[in-house]
Amino acid sequence: MRSRIARHFMPVAGRPIATVLIACLLLAGCNRERTAAPASPSPAPVASSAPQSGPAPTTTPAPADRTAAPSAALILPGVFAPDSTPDTLRRQFGDANVQIGEVPGAEGETARGVILFPDDPERRAYLYFQDASALRGLAQVRIAETTSQWRMDDGIAIGTPLAELVRRNGQPITFSGLGWDYGGIVQDLHGGALAAQREGPVMRSWRLVPRDPEAASADDDYPIGDGSFRSDDPRWPRQGETLAVGELWVSFPGEDDL
Repeated sequence: MRSRIARHFMPVAGRPIATVLIACLLLAGCNRERTAAPASPSPAPVASSAPQSGPAPTTTPAPADRTAAPSAALILPGVFAPDSTPDTLRRQFGDANVQIGEVPGAEGETARGVILFPDDPERRAYLYFQDASALRGLAQVRIAETTSQWRMDDGIAIGTPLAELVRRNGQPITFSGLGWDYGGIVQDLHGGALAAQREGPVMRSWRLVPRDPEAASADDDYPIGDGSFRSDDPRWPRQGETLAVGELWVSFPGEDDL
């Protein structure tokens, strides 16, 4: 079944989501992991499943080790919940920081949603809903700015290297090859410590991008193209350091669960 992210932004998990975006911008279609494997937003949003091209922001990650701690308001999932609405978001973030408009979807398409902090790339976030017309049933929150200060409640942020994800997970990580619309989506955590983040009422997902897209890449930097690859594949010994988190998503239950 197409995952929630896949319907909105990115397909990564297994629970079906009602109607929302489209095969998300980032995540490729993969099944939600129950105990071992799961998946960002086809490229971007919809949760557990997922996100992108077109109007989507750049996804080049910022340097990983930041010294300044972000505001508590910039933690995911934080205050977000399936029953979040534009009105509750205005109370939480301020009227001027909540804009209703078109949010980026898969392959250049867009959908009606909410943009938080639309003029501030360090705090900008894209919100996708099960019912895009009524903006009801928050399905996914997507972070994709290079300089974003948002981070997961476990500290994973834009710029976290793949090697650090593997260390935290304690197991290899499988992801889609880079260089296409759905590239870099984390698909399988192989039952590691991060796998628990794919379960429960909130799903946490990530998309990998080159840490330095301006640098000339070598054949052993990272895998390219449609396909699934593991972080421990000896053909790409440098990928742990040359790849980093370039997008974050949190996804919520489908509308049949509301």
